[in-house]
Amino acid sequence: MLFFDLTDRSTFEHLGFWLNEIDDHAEKDTVVMVIGSKFDLVEHDPSERQVSKEEAEKFARDYGLLYNETSAKTGHNVKEAFESLIESNELI
Repeated sequence: MLFFDLTDRSTFEHLGFWLNEIDDHAEKDTVVMVIGSKFDLVEHDPSERQVSKEEAEKFARDYGLLYNETSAKTGHNVKEAFESLIESNELI
């Protein structure tokens, strides 16, 4: 899982670096999911969002990754993200 903060664009901009690290050090068939975190903040105040869902989904799609938006604070989509990752790993 690669996490970035939906309210901090710089964390999204560093995903490429972390993806390269995974490519350099993980098995080639490793399933990677990008997680936009702090969904609770952008749900409460949409003006806090610095990375659109569409942009993040495009990044994930371009690299063949899964994508989800979660909130550790509220638990929003946390279970679903893990279940999706597990299901993808079972397909390998």
